[in-house]
Order: sequence, then structure tokens, then C-alpha cells
Amino acid sequence: MSHLATIASTLVSVILPVFGLIVVGRLIIRFGIVDRSETKGLTGLIFWVLLPSLLFLSIVGSRTPPRLDVIGLYFAVALPVFALSVLGGIALLRMTLAQAAVFGLNAAFGNTVLLGIPIVSAIWGGAGLAILLSIIAAHSLLLLPAATVLVELDRGEHRRRLLDTVRETVLGSLKNPIISSIMAATAWNGTGLPVPEALRRILELLAQAAPALALISLGASLPVLRRATIGPPVLAATVIKLAVMPLCMGLAVAAAAVPQPAAIIMVVTAALPTGANAFLLAHRSGAMMEVSAATVVVATIVSVATLTAIISTAL
Repeated sequence: MSHLATIASTLVSVILPVFGLIVVGRLIIRFGIVDRSETKGLTGLIFWVLLPSLLFLSIVGSRTPPRLDVIGLYFAVALPVFALSVLGGIALLRMTLAQAAVFGLNAAFGNTVLLGIPIVSAIWGGAGLAILLSIIAAHSLLLLPAATVLVELDRGEHRRRLLDTVRETVLGSLKNPIISSIMAATAWNGTGLPVPEALRRILELLAQAAPALALISLGASLPVLRRATIGPPVLAATVIKLAVMPLCMGLAVAAAAVPQPAAIIMVVTAALPTGANAFLLAHRSGAMMEVSAATVVVATIVSVATLTAIISTAL
């Protein structure tokens, strides 16, 4: 009975509010309160101002450097999951290399920012967020370039063009305000200086708005789900992302004896649904755009149950 009470408590206090805000975002689009085209400005505000403020304060407040052990172990699981998904897409689903690259990203690239940050900060606070930020810092610098290389190889690009594309992808990731804020906070910590009180107060006010608006923005920006697109590639990527990857991560953190709360945060991060960057790569490459969009929506919906189960088991 106590375990059921834990599940109910987790559902009511964490999961339902998080996904409830996603539903709010979906409803304001559905009923025309906000036009879909208008959400671009909200998304820009969140990514360029609100979330960087939250991340900067979290890192400066914790005074902890990036956890290289967390990064190493997390991607020792994530990269093989990506690679095996690509091979499975080619061998079992008869995909081209570009399609398999998008499929692999659907199966391994989680929504660590818009969904991961609100969940981790709600449960584990600043200390937990510092662990998640170590993963976020490397997320786009490893998986996105790997998928981009495969897409370009499928196009038959020359080596020079391929290297240019990889360089542009990495530099673009470094210019991302999420990554930039993490790097800036780490550099600030290196100086040992406190954040001026007025600046800290401004950042705190901005940071307070970040989680709720991020979730509303996620709901408003989710692609429209078409039943015809829900086929084997969508279902397979969803199963890998929400079940296989967190299971592999759980085995890895147990084998490495990773202490809490880092261990459970790594598992929860691995269990996050497919992030929108996978759809963006599909859109840019022209490979499996509708399939990738459907995977984002389906994985997000199913993750209500899977994340509740994982978090309730751990608490």
C-alpha cells in the first residue's frame, strides 16, 4: 500500500503538473487562443533568456564543475544505442542511411531541456539539475554531429563538404544559448566571484518563469499527429527510447556503482521522450519528417506512464 501511495504522490505532485502544462500549451493552439506561428516568439524568449538564466544560476549556485564521470557513462550507453538503432533501421526496417540516422536520433536523443529540466528541478532541486546539465552540455555535441555525418554520407557529399557540415554543426551547438549559458556559468565559477545582487535578482525572476513556460511552449509546438504515420519506425523508436535506453542506463549505473541521486537522474534522463532536435534534423535532411514528428508526439504521450513508473520506483 505504501508503494501505491508513493506512485500516487509522484503522479499528483510531479508528473501531472508537468504534463498538465504541456496539455495547456496544446489547448491554447487547439482553441486558437494563440496562433501556432506566434509560438516562435515565446520559444525564442525561453531559449535565449529564461532557460539560460535558470541554468546559469543553477551552476553558479552549486559551484560544481561538469561531471565528466556522468558524461562518460551516459554516452557510453547513448552512443551504442544510437549506433545499434541505425544498424537496425538499415537491416530490419530497410531504411536508407539518412533515414536510419534520423531513426537512431529518434531512439537516443531525449528532450533534456524542455522536459528534463522541469522534472529534475522539481524533484531533486539545484543539486540534481547540476547533474543533468553535465549531460545536456554534451548531448548536442555528440549525438547531433554523429547523425549529421551519416545524413551527409548518404547524400554522397565529398569529404571536405562533410567536414564543413560537421564543423558547422558543432559550432552551432556551441552557440546554442543553452550550451553557452552552461559554459559561461562554469567560467564564472572559475573566477570565484559572487554574482552581483542586482544581477542575481534579475536572473532569479527570469528563472522562475522558465519551467512553466518551457512546458507550455513544448505543448504548443508539438507537431500534429496523423494516425497514418504511426507505423513500425515510430513504435520501434518509442520502445527503444522509453524502455530499452533507460534499462541499459540502469544496468550501467548499477555496474558502475554510481551514487544517488546521480544514478536515478541518469536513468530518468535516458527515459525522456524524443527531443525536437531529431525532428529538426529530419526536416533539414528531408528524411522521415512525418515519422520523426509522430515519434516526438507518441513518445511524449507514452512517457507519462513510463516516467511515472521509473520515478516512483526510485523514490
